[in-house]
Amino acid sequence: MLKCYIKQAWELLWQHKLYGILYLTGTAVPMVLTMIVIMYFHILTAPVYPENHRNDLYELRTVHTVMADGSTGGGCCNEALVRQWCYPVQAADAVTAIYFYDFSIHDYLQLPDGISEMKIRTKYTDPGFFRVFDFQFLAGAPFSQSDMEAGRRNVVIAASIARRLFGTDQAAGKTLSINGVDYTVAGVVRDASSLTPMSFAQVWLPYTCMANYSQCSMAQPNTGPYTVVFRTHDTAQVEALQAELQDCLRRHNLLQTDGSQLAFEGPLPVWKRNLQFGNQEVKLREIVTFWGALLLLFLIVPAVNLGGMISSKMELRRSEIGIYKAFGASRGFLLRQVIRENFFMTLMGGILGLLLSWVLLYCGNDWIIALFDTYGKLKAETQEILITPSMLFSPVLFLLAFLFCLVLNWISALLPAWRAMRVPIVQALGDKK
Repeated sequence: MLKCYIKQAWELLWQHKLYGILYLTGTAVPMVLTMIVIMYFHILTAPVYPENHRNDLYELRTVHTVMADGSTGGGCCNEALVRQWCYPVQAADAVTAIYFYDFSIHDYLQLPDGISEMKIRTKYTDPGFFRVFDFQFLAGAPFSQSDMEAGRRNVVIAASIARRLFGTDQAAGKTLSINGVDYTVAGVVRDASSLTPMSFAQVWLPYTCMANYSQCSMAQPNTGPYTVVFRTHDTAQVEALQAELQDCLRRHNLLQTDGSQLAFEGPLPVWKRNLQFGNQEVKLREIVTFWGALLLLFLIVPAVNLGGMISSKMELRRSEIGIYKAFGASRGFLLRQVIRENFFMTLMGGILGLLLSWVLLYCGNDWIIALFDTYGKLKAETQEILITPSMLFSPVLFLLAFLFCLVLNWISALLPAWRAMRVPIVQALGDKK
């Protein structure tokens, strides 16, 4: 039966080639627009390499100081807070501190000719970084805790950098120069994408390699340059983590003699923070409302156009419907028949649109991502945006594409089909005269 419906839908689609082309185009174009938006947010929020456990990652970025006179200020965490509160926590599987991860820190890598330099994206962090994130090591291992405490210049580099410098990704133990300073390669990892801003870099270094790594803000003594990320495994552990940090906060505020108080929100889920860069509040409802309305527009406009096309097509098929009804076919049977036919045609256009959206996002990712990335945080100047198959091929995306086709079919086909079913048999058969 299914094969019969598909064959009939295919024949109907190409009885009038112009109608078939317009129908496929009218379905494929909104599918492309819809899926590009959905894929973009999927990449930012779903588990993808090296943030394979993104749903388990929580971020503490902003702390606020309320002074005795009521004035307030805020910033990221300082090193004392990181070492005294965050590193010792029991309610987390792993903890890492990242130096200014949300800012574009660039350093210059000396190329093999000894003269040229290349601007690279670096990230200053700690050994826990490679336990929080799921990097695949191709050679060597992360720099160690003793490396960080001693300020030894051991680094982890991306495979693309290793191949650029040494011609191979088996570069552990080799030496490279950044800003005129020599570093030893401790490990080489598979490249990450700049679309994973929390973890992306081309070179990862111990933050103790920086001369000012322990400095605090002059204006706000409790703030500094660090974002802290915690890895958990369930909701109960997240609640325990929040309680443990709040207890640290309570004990800290009890010891203040100048009337000042420290406060912070979170830790917040990393996937939610990816939707709003900077230290601004994540207004999830506004984001969902705006993009939801846009997706609804992508759905309604083509549905109206397709509905008009289907309506005109049903006018031409009135006599066929009249014959069915003359032989005892019920309205419900005919309605289901028309809906099935149009669903298969919509599905063909949907599959075409899904394929086109994959091709566009893979081949034209630079300009497509630039449309969404107002602040330019998702683009590394010295590297093309890396789109991996796991970012595009997902059961969730397939399900959303199928639902899009289903809803579009119901909206566009239901009313014209219902109107055609209500035409009396005599009038329907007389349309052929």
